[in-house]
Amino acid sequence: MADRRVYPYRVLYPMQLESIDFAPITIFYGSNGCGKSTLLNIIAESVGVQDKTLGNTNEYFSTYTRECTYTDNRIPEDSMMIRSEDIMEQIAVIRKKNAATDKMVKGWFRKGSDEEDSLRREMDVQEKFENIFDCGNDQNSFYCHVRKTLSEKFEEGSNGETAIKYFKEKLWSDNLYFLDEPENSMSPAFQQELAAYITFLAYRMNTQFIVASHSPFMLSMEGARIYDLDSHPSRVKEWFQLENMKAYYQLFKRFEKRFDK
Repeated sequence: MADRRVYPYRVLYPMQLESIDFAPITIFYGSNGCGKSTLLNIIAESVGVQDKTLGNTNEYFSTYTRECTYTDNRIPEDSMMIRSEDIMEQIAVIRKKNAATDKMVKGWFRKGSDEEDSLRREMDVQEKFENIFDCGNDQNSFYCHVRKTLSEKFEEGSNGETAIKYFKEKLWSDNLYFLDEPENSMSPAFQQELAAYITFLAYRMNTQFIVASHSPFMLSMEGARIYDLDSHPSRVKEWFQLENMKAYYQLFKRFEKRFDK
């Protein structure tokens, strides 16, 4: 993505980074507390993508952003930051909506009649929802609203399912995305699916990603440029040179015979 890369400069102490050259996929790697999320937010703020976590709204954060400069041709207007907190917020929204639907339904279907008991049995089968109420010409009627919200209730999935759906709805071509630990809430299978999707967008759809992560599935994405923030000074490394990756390797190496059974 040569025409849209951003290049922040200046020293970011204690990481001792004089400059950062961005690839289509750039990853900031490091252990908890190394500052990878903070660095991600500093860069996003510096290039005008304003969506930082509450922990970075302090005088030191502002000082670092003022010290950063960058060169680029254009930052796409739809560029955005997506944090793990955003995913959890989306999951919470869906759960609250479904809880409200449950409360509404329980309040509307009062106990007492054989007809109401019959409707309760019908509600247990999703495909019969369309036959319970007839909106007719009044699309804004209360009955139509109940039918619609009952159908939407079945869209709730696991945290991982919600997360992968969220990313596929938000990530598009020709944009710049900052992803802060996108693997949270995801199983290995979903992490691999997300990594494949990011790689496709980066190398086929002119999209650029700047990611903070320590997931092996994110780190091993093809062509990713990884800055190891645990090393001093911080420098670019291959994914298989990272200490966390070596720990995974040593674990599976120790038990490799069990996988052969």
